[in-house]
Parts: sequence; C-alpha cells; structure tokens
Amino acid sequence: MLKTVEFTEAEVAEPSDFDAISQYGREGGEAIVGGAIAYAHHWAGYSIAQSSAVEVTLNPGYLFVAEKVHGNDVAIVVNLQTYLPLVTGDGRYVALLLRGAETTVTESREIETDADTGDTVMQTVPKTNVRRVEVVVQQGLSSPTPVKPTVASTECCVAYVELSTTGIVAVEMEQSSRVKALAEVEGRLTIVENEMDAAVARVSSIETDIANIAVRLNDIPNPVVVRQMQRDLAQIRREIAMPDEARAYWYDNGLLKDEWDTANTSWLARIREGVRFAWATQRDMQMALLDASSSAIRASGTLILPAWEEVARLEVKGDGGSKNISQLTHTVTTAIQKTLSRTVTEYGATTTRCQNAAGWAFLGNMSVGQTFTKDGETFVITSIDTNNNNRGHYLYSFQNITVRTVEETYWEYVTEEVGVNGSIYGQTWLCAQPMVLTGLDLSFTRVGSDGEVHLFICECDSSGQPQLDSVIASMSKAANALATGWVKFDLTPTLLESGKRYAWFTVTTGNHALETVAGNKYAQGTLFYCGDGAWAQGDAETDFAMRLYGAKFSATRTVVEMQSATLENGITDMRFLHAGWAPGGTSLTWEIKPSDSDDWKPVTIDAAIDTTWLAGLPALVQVRAVFAGTTDLQPAIVMDANARIMTFRPRGDMQAISVEHDFGVSTMSIQLDTVIDQWNGGKHTAAPKLLIGGTVYTPAATVVTPDLINAKKRTISATFTVPSTTSARARFDMTSTEVTDLPFIDNIAMYAL
Repeated sequence: MLKTVEFTEAEVAEPSDFDAISQYGREGGEAIVGGAIAYAHHWAGYSIAQSSAVEVTLNPGYLFVAEKVHGNDVAIVVNLQTYLPLVTGDGRYVALLLRGAETTVTESREIETDADTGDTVMQTVPKTNVRRVEVVVQQGLSSPTPVKPTVASTECCVAYVELSTTGIVAVEMEQSSRVKALAEVEGRLTIVENEMDAAVARVSSIETDIANIAVRLNDIPNPVVVRQMQRDLAQIRREIAMPDEARAYWYDNGLLKDEWDTANTSWLARIREGVRFAWATQRDMQMALLDASSSAIRASGTLILPAWEEVARLEVKGDGGSKNISQLTHTVTTAIQKTLSRTVTEYGATTTRCQNAAGWAFLGNMSVGQTFTKDGETFVITSIDTNNNNRGHYLYSFQNITVRTVEETYWEYVTEEVGVNGSIYGQTWLCAQPMVLTGLDLSFTRVGSDGEVHLFICECDSSGQPQLDSVIASMSKAANALATGWVKFDLTPTLLESGKRYAWFTVTTGNHALETVAGNKYAQGTLFYCGDGAWAQGDAETDFAMRLYGAKFSATRTVVEMQSATLENGITDMRFLHAGWAPGGTSLTWEIKPSDSDDWKPVTIDAAIDTTWLAGLPALVQVRAVFAGTTDLQPAIVMDANARIMTFRPRGDMQAISVEHDFGVSTMSIQLDTVIDQWNGGKHTAAPKLLIGGTVYTPAATVVTPDLINAKKRTISATFTVPSTTSARARFDMTSTEVTDLPFIDNIAMYAL
C-alpha cells in the first residue's frame, strides 16, 4: 500500500477522505497482483460439483485478469439443459468461461437534512463496489465424436463439460488456466534445481570425454573414406558372387535387372549397360531387301552374299583305289549343326557408353547379361574381354554407338540336331586360305540300288580330330541321284577360316564306294571312319578323292538397299540384329539416310562423334548395307525371320526403383550416391529419393560433385533422415527437355550411416 489518509484531532473530515481510504487499499492490492503475480485470464480456488443431471455448481474462487482480481463469495449454479445435444448418440463439449464484472451495492442510510435542527431522512446510497465473476457457456459442435471448443486467448476457461442427450457425462477442470501457488512453484523449482545439479555434473564428465575424443579424432577414419571402402566392397561382392545376406551397404552398376524392381507399378526405366530412360515408343520390323531380284546379290535360301560364281579351290584326284563307305556296323549318329553368329549394331543420340567394363567380370563365362529373344531363340550378344575362354564374344561401346558381335563364325547357342543311321566315313583337310565353301565333289566307284547318302561338313579340334557334333553344313542325296564318277553335292555357302582343319563325312546304309588315292599328301588331312559314332579312326596311307568349290565374287564392294525403317513421331535410336559373318579383311557396314538428309552416313565407330544424324527426329530412315571385301572373300548376312531392324524414341522422364535392400542394422540416416553420365545441367534434372514401406522420402541434404576426368559425369550424394528402419529402396527420378540428349545412371550405391 503506497498511500494512507492522515487526520488531525480538530480536523473536519470530508467524505472524499473516507473514499480514499478504500481506494488506496485497492490500489495497493492491484500493484501486488499486477506486478508480482501478473496472471492474465487465470483462475484460482475453484472447484466444481455436479449438482444434478444438467447442473454444475462452481464453489467460491477467484479470477485473475492482469492486476485485477474478481471473485464470488457464494456458489454459482450453471444450468446446461439448453446445451444438450438433440440427436441420440451425439455428444457435445461446452466450455465454462469466467468473466469479470464490477457492480455497486447500495444500502439505506440516514441523511441529515438540516444542520441546525439535526433532522435526518432515510435514503438509499451507493455503498460497496464489488468485483464479481460471471460464468459464460461456450458450446462446441454436436457429433458422435465431440471435440472441445476452441477458447480464445482473451478468455479464462475453468472447465470443460461433456454432455449427452440425457445430461452431463463428465466434468474436466482446465488446469492450464489455473493460478499456480507460490509453494507449488517453489516445489517445482526445487526439482529443477536438483536436475540442474545432476546435469552440471554430467556436463563436466562430458567435457572430459570430449577432450579425450578430440585427442583421438585423427585416429577416426574420414566418413568419405569409409563410404569409398563400402562401395569397393559392394563391387567386389558382386564380381566374386558372394552369397546374398544383409549388409549395411548396397551397390549396383546397372548391368543386370536383378537389383531393380522392374515389376513395380511406378517403374519407368530400362536396364541396358546403365539405368536409362524407358522407350516412349518402339518398332520391331523384319529386315527385308528393297529389291530381292537385284543382280548385285545372290541368295542361297536366306543367306545373302554379293553376286558370285563357283570355282574349284582344292582337288584331290583318285588313283583307282576304292573304299566301301557302308561296310561298318551301322550306328545312329546325332549331328549337331551350328548356326551363324548374330551381330547387333546400335546407333542413336541416347546410345551412350557405360564405363562399367569391370562390372562384367562376375558373369564368368556367360557372355554378358543382356540378351535378345526372338521367336523362341535367345541370343547372348556381348561379353567382357577378348580371351579365347569367352568363345570369341566382344563388346565395343562408344559415344553414340554400340556394336555388339560374336566373332565365332558358327556358335552353339542355337543348334539343330539331325539324327542319321548308317556307316560313317570321311576326310579331313587343312584350309590354308579363307574361302566361302559352296560345294563338294565325291568320286563314286560303286553305287548301290538304295541307301541315301548324307554329307556333313564339320569342324576339327586342335588335335585334328573331327567333331561330329559340330556340323556347319550338310545335304543329302538319294541313291537314284548318284552315279559312278564325280557327284556334286551343293552346299549352302559356308565360311571356312584359314589355318583351321575341317572334315566332311558321309553317313549311309547303301552299298556305295568312293574312290581313294594313296600317299596322303594332297589335302594335308586324313581319311577316317567311325565304328561307334563318337571316335574317329584315321588311315595314314589313304585319302578320299574330292573337289572343293568356293565362291568367286564379281565385285569387291556391293551396296544393297533395305526397306526403310520408320517410327511414328520420329526416331532417335536404331538397332540392327542379324546373323552372318564378316571375316578379317572384309566389312559389313550399315548406312542410313534420314528423310530430310541428302547424304548417306555410315553407322561405324569412327563416325560415332556425329550426334546430329537423328537430331531432327525423322519418322523415316533409308537403310542400306555395304559389303566390302575381295573377289575371294565377302561378308554375308542371313535375312531370316530373326533379322530385325528396330527403331526407338525414349521418354523425357525416368523413374527407377531398386529392390528392397536389408541393411542388417537399424538406422535413421541413409546416404545415396549416384553416378550420372552424359549430364547437362541446362537440360536435365535429377531427384534422388528413398522408399521405405509406402512412404517416399526426399533428401535432407544433396551434394553434386563434378567428375575430374569426364566433364559430363556427376556424382550426386543425397543424405536422408528417416524413421528407424532396417531396409529401404533407392528411387531415382530424372527428366530431360530433349529426348535426343539423355543422361543415365552409371552406378548407384546406398549406405546405412
């Protein structure tokens, strides 16, 4: 209390002096409440009782509003009948709000009317100013699941009352608006001080621990180094085919589909030497000649060669000797005939190289993971190196062009089994120069009345032993087509490589005999016969008489036009798939001419730097094959149902999702490192993400690092903060403003941190 009212003994007191005594007392109380307590819209001392099914009673208490204190000396009864919900099953919350009000209480007093006589009268005059409390009801919405109404910050809620159609269900005091007593605050502060003392002790201990850690920081490996080690270990695990089990890291070089969820409904990518944009549209058409009757070519069934005529390449004349070729016990022989190997040539602005050559190592003797399947045939088209253990498969990947070929002329991936019955006689010879074999003459000294003669051309192994299950050409003649003397067996043109030994052998049950010659020096080979269909017995003193015919080509360069390749709305990529051969010294080159171009462009590795051929998205492209060789040797192509020209155009967006990887540990932090090739920041966007369950997470931080060697390569490192998990999927989204210029994922790694 700051002020008092003073009186002297002889002083005549004025009424205002007595008013000041009350006013000064109230001001003193307000100074304490407003300055030391200062609660805004809070209550103290109230308790609530349910006095009936629809009434609650607030016992006396106080309302603090800044420096003012309001109160009620008697209980307040609140009737909630009008607030009950009307629909059975509904409920409603109401808030009981306290509001302050001031009223003046009047009383009757004697008032002096005459100072001389002292006469008085009774009058009602203001006597007491009261700060009282009023209760206001704020109702919430009626519903089967009622929600408490929102109370404004300028109101004081003393309680929430839950109502049903039959009355009051529950009363809940609003403790957050209650004035806290000094003793209560003291008790809570004591607890905090005790906790602070314990915290100070712990901090002191932590400071010591941190100092010790600081001393050992140099012994802790750099996280970047650890992630590099994880990445290397992941690569090694794939290459040495370690058994799958949970690891805190995952790596994939985008060569095979086994680490990617291609069946996911959100999958929008393709795996082909990297993770690439999916095709928006593609067309697969059979390769066909534009003019099948052209004099520049000669067809032998489906085998197409430049025009040729037949000439004798090797002749061994008989000297009158004869050998019966059906005198042995008849055996059933299964001759396995090989087919010509396939070649795939790709061109397009999106056919960029993948620098994951080391990633092929885990495939072992499998050529490469990528295959082509056509009409039931599965073709393995690439491999990892050039050693002989990989059966002659090679892979050449360059900017804007990929050429895949299998250099063995005849391969075993697609074979045909021919079962024949009869005696087996034959002759091996050394092929000193490469040639295209077109026919074989045998000299018969006796021809039986029946018994078909089956003739096979096969390869020999390194020891000169004929390989009866490695046939490269065959034909048959009925007995009535045979005669004594030279008999011509016409063969489908067959490439024979120089320095290799080959053999022909006959299988027959007829009473036939072939002319022989003594000396065994002309063909540099051996006459042989088989008693069991598997092991060949040679004759060191005798050869069979024979003539070998080969092709002599009329030109060293031949251009053959094919039917044009088309694709609705334009082409960005082309792929040529066919069987055939192109021995050393020859070449089969594909050339294309878009509809808006005047020049033919060769699809060769040397021309791979040209990225503008299909930049205009031509819908039609003329195609031709250029055969180049010598008059003795030319490339060939097989124009069968499996000879295809494929045209493509990719999408402008990509979404790749990995399979779920089990880390084997629980983590809340995951890092995704993605190496992107052919990156152009002005055209491309990239968004690394994680999938955990059905939730997609975006990175908390992303760092893009340019490659120091390859200017078009970037490493995108994304760090994710996620709820505790033991597994996750990697997801990577990319877009490009031009479908002729697309990036691709070279490799990707994920780590549990």
